[in-house]
Amino acid sequence: MERTNTKGKSRREFIKKIPVWAAAGAGLLASAGLLRQFIPRRGANGKKYRIGHLNDFPLNAFTYVPERQLYVYRDNEGIRALSAVCTHLGCIVEKSGEGFLCPCHGSCYNGDGEVVSGAASRDLPWYAMYREPDGQLVVDLAQPAGPGQKLIL
Repeated sequence: MERTNTKGKSRREFIKKIPVWAAAGAGLLASAGLLRQFIPRRGANGKKYRIGHLNDFPLNAFTYVPERQLYVYRDNEGIRALSAVCTHLGCIVEKSGEGFLCPCHGSCYNGDGEVVSGAASRDLPWYAMYREPDGQLVVDLAQPAGPGQKLIL
């Protein structure tokens, strides 16, 4: 004798449907992951971040700050911060020669963060910086800055 649940369906029929529901759930998760790649990641949500002291950043070099996804450039005149998030799909760009390169989709930027080639349509943004009384450098991700705008030292 076959047992039935309260709605009159057999346990066997219920068990047969489990793989179908599991496959449907896996398909939904896979679809969401696939579609996610077409939505650009947002940088930080307009906050101010302490990134270290002046001596943490060598002269005439871009220093990557992974916690904030930024490149910080210091020269004799001052210091400035550039986003390391590609404007195409949000990958992290790498320093390459005189500019930056997106390793995922091939967008190229010059040393000022301007698009040179590739799929990106916008330049990498620069952010305003200031120094706190204790000497800590702070990047304000809510304040865009021009490529030539620096925190004068």
